[in-house]
Amino acid sequence: MVHARRRRLIGTAALTVLAVSGLLVGCAKPVAGTAESAAGVDTTASAVRITQAPDVVSAPAAAQVAGILSDLQDFWRTQLGDRFTALKGGYALIDSADTTGTPASMCAAGSLSGNAFYCPVQDGIVVDAAALVPVLVDRYGVGGLAASLAHEFGHAVQARIGPTQDQQQADPDRYPQILVEAQADCAAGAFLQWAASGQSRRLRLPAGLLTSAVSPLLDFRDGADSPAADSPAADSLAHGLGLDRLRFVLTGMRGGAAACHAMTVPELALTLGKDGTHQQQSARYPDSAAVAAAADESVREWNPTAPAGREDLDRDAEAADADLVAARPYGQFAEATATVFAIGRSRYPDSAGAACFAGAWTAAVFGHAPAGGLGSWPGDADEGMDLIRARPGSTFADLAGYADGFDRGLDACG
Repeated sequence: MVHARRRRLIGTAALTVLAVSGLLVGCAKPVAGTAESAAGVDTTASAVRITQAPDVVSAPAAAQVAGILSDLQDFWRTQLGDRFTALKGGYALIDSADTTGTPASMCAAGSLSGNAFYCPVQDGIVVDAAALVPVLVDRYGVGGLAASLAHEFGHAVQARIGPTQDQQQADPDRYPQILVEAQADCAAGAFLQWAASGQSRRLRLPAGLLTSAVSPLLDFRDGADSPAADSPAADSLAHGLGLDRLRFVLTGMRGGAAACHAMTVPELALTLGKDGTHQQQSARYPDSAAVAAAADESVREWNPTAPAGREDLDRDAEAADADLVAARPYGQFAEATATVFAIGRSRYPDSAGAACFAGAWTAAVFGHAPAGGLGSWPGDADEGMDLIRARPGSTFADLAGYADGFDRGLDACG
């Protein structure tokens, strides 16, 4: 976000609502060459100096942030070479609730509560270490903290290689805020992949924890009915739906840092503001049985060669019931996705393939269904994604599979 010359990633209030609702379940398949081990940060070899108000920021929080920022500096030096320069304003940690400490020098930090910002004018990053850092670590682990800091660092990189703030102001059609935020999410993905592959010196991030690591970015998303949904490419605060942000992160994970700088607006293919969706009004179906029947019928219309519906499947019936329970907090489209996932399990040998099948079905109905039908509401694609990561035993490969199916159809499912 751009707000009073600041770029903000995430808010404590948003995290509280989403994390308590139960989104964060599961772990990911290991990246090749990475041993599973406890996540953490080696705080003995930090290479950055952090400015902080005395006696109001916990030493462990400051040390974790310093370690991750040190790795971020290492990562971007390897990516940019001579184009990388240290942040002139450095890094500041504050306690936004404390009224006695020394005020932070960046970002007019009085309104920072529960957030982190990159400050273009001062070329620095400021973090609420009291209201943000412990929330991220407690709910997402150090990987979630790393993803959040990596997003902000991505904005610092933009100040060096573009799009700079001057470029954005001179050519807003080419560099709208949604592109700026997408590139920062992509940069976070490139860094997380680097860390998960064992290349980071201080951050230990087992690849099995990538789902929880990326979840802060997915949880702090534009609402399907937010002002950004009306014209996402023109909205000055747009970040994208959760599925959009996942796809941006995957671009960096798969294509590296260079792919982030190369991103353009047409390539974003936003689900935010999708044409053909209709305003949500009331529950679409009277009960879960009706949702399952509608999902089964929808799959048969979309893909007549698909196997029988969930009620006819003997395989994984207990797991399918658990998925349905996991879906209910999110809504009826999530319940429908659980049914479609179960159908996919009878066609594909692993859960990633089934998630891809569910993603392909979601894309087929999203924005193409009559009002009140599955896929007709602007938040449906995110509901499906939330079910995939909330289901018991979910992996990061499943989450990526859902996005791939949504983007490329059944050809992506193997």
